[in-house]
Amino acid sequence: MNKVHLSGVDLNLLVVFDALVSEGHATRASERIGLTQPAVSHALNRLRALFGDPLFVRSPRGMMPTPLAQEIAPGIRSILEQVEGLLLGGRGFDPALSRRQFTLGLSDYAAFVLLPRLTARLDREAPGVSLIVRNTSHSHGLAMLEDGSVELIAGNFPEPPTHMREELLYEEDFVCACRSDHPGFDGAIDLDRYLSLRHLQVSTRGNPRGHVDKALADKEFKRNVTATVGHFLMAPMLADASDLVATEPRRLFVPLAGRLSIRLFPPPFDIPPFKVVQTWHARHEADEGHQWMRRTLREVGQEA
Repeated sequence: MNKVHLSGVDLNLLVVFDALVSEGHATRASERIGLTQPAVSHALNRLRALFGDPLFVRSPRGMMPTPLAQEIAPGIRSILEQVEGLLLGGRGFDPALSRRQFTLGLSDYAAFVLLPRLTARLDREAPGVSLIVRNTSHSHGLAMLEDGSVELIAGNFPEPPTHMREELLYEEDFVCACRSDHPGFDGAIDLDRYLSLRHLQVSTRGNPRGHVDKALADKEFKRNVTATVGHFLMAPMLADASDLVATEPRRLFVPLAGRLSIRLFPPPFDIPPFKVVQTWHARHEADEGHQWMRRTLREVGQEA
């Protein structure tokens, strides 16, 4: 584009673009913004002409943004948030009256720990507020913030770049779990006994060596990991159904100990805790609604 006259641009096209980035699917985008699917397709054609780029291409995973679309998505999201703020005028954000939709990125572990309390708070304090929760992980969370597919992530992530903000929710420690009648537990569980057992490892990237294994390696020990799964919520079920021992985050197992036939015991060696944080892009820093959601998530984390 060489020169654009705003009087000739329908700014509602930006709403369609933002919905397509967030949903990755034309039908879901149309439902989100209350347009028909043909209207969304027509708007996409106009966007393509405006930017001189396909913007989205079809794939088995849905509508994938082109590099240009990924580049401009954060700026368009910021523009829409500023417009929403201007339309609110001096009224600020009132959770009791708002009908805002927040898009969060959580791992299954973070969702298990935080979502029950968060949704209960919304029921009481913000019944018109809705959530879209997208699955994320240590390796994907910051990228999802960067491309605008989520506006807030919670979990364990690498140190964010300077244009993102981070806040500690809590520190998580570890517990060991096995089925109540495990044949290997006829006495005290010391390190030798622990290392002689078969172990379960959770890794969203399929890595059979993780945080626990690093703590053992620092002491020149190694456990026998015979099963690696990609979802935290599989760990309690597999510990209950097999002879595998799971050494995983304490908040994952304690709520389920009374529902499953598992026993919990402290690890027979020191494992450093890890930080659970919430992270957001700096463009959301002054958004009053976003501030409210961050404050609510922080309080929920402190209760966990």
